[in-house]
Amino acid sequence: MLRPDLFASLAPLRFLFFDMVKKINLALLLSTLCLALGTSQEPPSCGADLYRDWYRQQYPELQEQAAEWQESMAQWAARYEESLHPRTLITIPVVVHVVYKDEPQNISQEQIESQLEVLNADYRAANSNLDIVPPIFQNLIADVGIEFCLAAQDPEGKFTTGITRQATAKDNIGIDTDVHYTDKGGADAWDPLHYLNIWVADMGDNIVGRATFPGEAPLAEDGVVIDPRYFGTTGLAAGSDPYHLGRTTVHEIGHYLNLLHPWGSALPDCAGDDGVLDTPQTDEDYLLECPTTLQASCGSLDMYTNFMYYTNDACLAQFTPGQKVRILATLAGPRLGLTLSAGCLPSAVGAKAVPEFSLSIRPNPSAGQVVFELLGKEGQDGRLQIFDSVGKVLYEEKISTGQVRSLKVPAQWADGVYGVRVQTENGIFAERWILMRSK
Repeated sequence: MLRPDLFASLAPLRFLFFDMVKKINLALLLSTLCLALGTSQEPPSCGADLYRDWYRQQYPELQEQAAEWQESMAQWAARYEESLHPRTLITIPVVVHVVYKDEPQNISQEQIESQLEVLNADYRAANSNLDIVPPIFQNLIADVGIEFCLAAQDPEGKFTTGITRQATAKDNIGIDTDVHYTDKGGADAWDPLHYLNIWVADMGDNIVGRATFPGEAPLAEDGVVIDPRYFGTTGLAAGSDPYHLGRTTVHEIGHYLNLLHPWGSALPDCAGDDGVLDTPQTDEDYLLECPTTLQASCGSLDMYTNFMYYTNDACLAQFTPGQKVRILATLAGPRLGLTLSAGCLPSAVGAKAVPEFSLSIRPNPSAGQVVFELLGKEGQDGRLQIFDSVGKVLYEEKISTGQVRSLKVPAQWADGVYGVRVQTENGIFAERWILMRSK
């Protein structure tokens, strides 16, 4: 995260920095930028847009697919009607990679758990400060319907606490992509399709956290990075007022789930937009502010209590129904694997809970007829289920290894991404299936 008040004064230099990006590494780029910004005692703010621009420059080959996903998610959100899509709670497995150079940065389990508590309250509209939302916006408080767990089993099905710890010799490793690789002094990601990876690592004086938007970064680097001083509410975070209540991570996971700042993806400007109808346009970020009276810009009242602003932690309190739909569209598309993950399910210590089988889906994408076949050791009996994009079970039947199940897709099923899950007494296998009829 970068301080936008200072970064704004360097706006003419912004594109010069990005023209240089292929010639110098990210750490040098950001170090140069921080030197230009100077040092300050004021807490910095969100740098997701800066990193997004860098990834787009560095990995142009990823951007066509990412753009297609954005269009698909927008179409899904436009069709969404909550009354027609009853669903159960979505639980996302989290792995926290603590990468530390000195012992204070090796934060405690208590501090990590305090962050999970904040996430689970804020994404369920169960936070204790909802009363600070101005009356005009009280009807726009949304329970997103997402909770987060520290992973109970790793990608191999073995018991885990959901926390990894890695000592490093590198200063400020959180600003660099090295944080994502064990052989570079950081920590390798766990399967990014089925786990939310959060790296907690020092980010220096001017940056406190960052996140990747869906599909725009290599999978090995997909996730969220937070400075330990701004992660959770205890330990190092307790002394980081006014950003000491865990809302930095709430905000960054919002970006990971495809939420923009209310002013869009550039600097605050009335011409920008976040693609959500119920978050009023604004040209104010409310950095280091905690308004107690109504504020206005761009011809409307500002929702400065929204988690995607830069307002002080104590004065952030809500997501909106429109932001909820945008998040659900993301979980129905490029981040569907999070909803199908077995990472939150308990595993016996040392046991391999993931069964030794695989599921063949052919063709995939399918245009109206699809065949499922369970492959693996004989004698495995399971339950095959197909979920729609909001988690509703559309189809289920018994399946055993070696058996083939052919399904003529019902005409009322819409084109899009579906989850397929097979559960046996030994574990769960989940996969993504795409329905794409001929036009």
